[in-house]
Amino acid sequence: MVGAKGIEREAHKGSLQSCSPQRLQSPISHNSHENKPPYKSTSWRKPVPTRSDEKDVQHHDWYIGEYSRQAVEEALMKENKDGTFLVRDCSSKSRAEPYVLVVFYGNKVYNVKIRFLERNQQFALGTGLRGDEKFDSVEDIIEHYKYFPITLIDGKDKTGICREQCYLSQSLPLHRCFSPR
Repeated sequence: MVGAKGIEREAHKGSLQSCSPQRLQSPISHNSHENKPPYKSTSWRKPVPTRSDEKDVQHHDWYIGEYSRQAVEEALMKENKDGTFLVRDCSSKSRAEPYVLVVFYGNKVYNVKIRFLERNQQFALGTGLRGDEKFDSVEDIIEHYKYFPITLIDGKDKTGICREQCYLSQSLPLHRCFSPR
């Protein structure tokens, strides 16, 4: 879904560089057979997740847990910065749909379900009707969309024509908008 034309930058340990429109190796790994390097990585990586990485998610500043959709949307609208995001528990939390990625862009808030695919122990965004990009963790989803634009579809638009693209730029500082529970 992401073309080379849409790539504007790649991060290398805190520095930004311009890059020519060519296929770049992604700074994160997501299971796409064509992007796998021909060599084995020397860094240790945890095995395939056995549970929807709930423990890993809780250690990130972008994860806020069990907050209502309305409270999160109000906080993002108040922040009013494109690309600001959070991950919250899905209001109908289940093993198949544990989380929601909430993104502010163009004076709107988008709620994108994060699905857990039991069969291959991976995560995917949205309803599954469009695209089939899969990730090993929720963190991999967040990292990917910091460097490649996420397509946001207005759920109220029944035609599916209204689409926006943005990069995840910053998580909303939890302490500024939510009191501890």
